[in-house]
Amino acid sequence: MIFIEKKGRFGNFLFQFFLAKLIQKKIQKKIVIFSENENIYNFNSKKNIDSIVDGYFSLPKLSKILNLWKKKCFYIQDQNYKELINDERLLKKKFIYLDGFFQEISLILENSKLLNNLINKNKIINKNNFSQSDLTIHIRHLFHDLGTLDTNPEHQEQPTIDIYSHVIKKINPRTIKVICPSEKNIHYKKLKEVYGEQIYLETRDDIFDFFNIVNSKNLILSNSTYSLWASFLSRESNVYVPDIGIVKSILKKKKLNLDSNFIYL
Repeated sequence: MIFIEKKGRFGNFLFQFFLAKLIQKKIQKKIVIFSENENIYNFNSKKNIDSIVDGYFSLPKLSKILNLWKKKCFYIQDQNYKELINDERLLKKKFIYLDGFFQEISLILENSKLLNNLINKNKIINKNNFSQSDLTIHIRHLFHDLGTLDTNPEHQEQPTIDIYSHVIKKINPRTIKVICPSEKNIHYKKLKEVYGEQIYLETRDDIFDFFNIVNSKNLILSNSTYSLWASFLSRESNVYVPDIGIVKSILKKKKLNLDSNFIYL
């Protein structure tokens, strides 16, 4: 079995799950996810967003079973996974525990076909459920009370109004959709001040918003692995990538041969 104890939120989790799917493809082991339900916050859906991925068994994160199996597992970590994932003989002999974030874009590019099997097809929200706009902007709203992710300087950096204006001038959109869990977000309010009725907010919960980003025609990413993963799963979109924070650290301005067109700003 391949055990994942979810770390961070959904974007970070998808890097872990992608590696688990890659290992599963090699050695045909079951994936077991230990995860807390995150629906206690008003911007979350009623179901844990992890439920939209495909092909796994789920157990509570605080399960005693997890602590028991941890002692018997072979740990794959950020420091050693590149060497170990190709050693099928070793992997087949072990219970595997993924203990890292594995935020390596080359791993995704080299195994991009796995993206087609990452999300449960029955859980996908159809594009007809979203309003159609010429440009979508995802804004990461910082919830400082939710833990270390939103207090980490690499996650706090936000695109400037000049970055947004550059893309808006280039595209010349009639309508601009903003996806952000709070209408009180200072960056949304600034865009609203500058662009008026051209800008509108569309948000419901984390799952709805994720697929809304996936189905965007033109998209400006936030400093967020959540929107980054939505862009990996998008089709025939123009994805504008601010050179900031965690997105900058992961992508390193590499050419991304995915279904969408990635444009670095």
